[in-house]
Amino acid sequence: MIRRIKVDAYAPQLRQLSELLAETISAAYGPDQRPDIMIPVPLHWSRQLRRGFNQSQGIAQILSSKLGGSSIHNHCLRRTGYRRPQHLQGKRQRLRSMNNAFEVRTPKPLEGRTVALVDDVVTTGATASSAAKSLLAAGVCAVDIWCIARTGWHISAA
Repeated sequence: MIRRIKVDAYAPQLRQLSELLAETISAAYGPDQRPDIMIPVPLHWSRQLRRGFNQSQGIAQILSSKLGGSSIHNHCLRRTGYRRPQHLQGKRQRLRSMNNAFEVRTPKPLEGRTVALVDDVVTTGATASSAAKSLLAAGVCAVDIWCIARTGWHISAA
């Protein structure tokens, strides 16, 4: 199911899983407690060009339509360089490869705001951690991670 949303921008699973996430978010936050801004985890430009879409942007768009309130900032965070796909790496390699993997392009609109970082899957947390670190360094006051799936691999993998 998750693999499908990574290769097909129109996979019905993207909408279904995003709507389930929207329900979970609605239940977890009070009406005025959700982050101000949603930022989809960006793909490297070459990977996005090859795929033709970013599944995290698709998730964020569906969340925005279901939840309202938070604005989506698609272009304020970018990858600093191309890296091997995470699914091809072990935990240590993922953590190392994601070190300084992101930079904030437009920090001004983010300063003092709360951000929801939107991704499809969190495995080790390396991507989310690296992106959150960059956002916090740019003046964001808090980062929540919203994802449609989380693996158990981060608990027991070495």
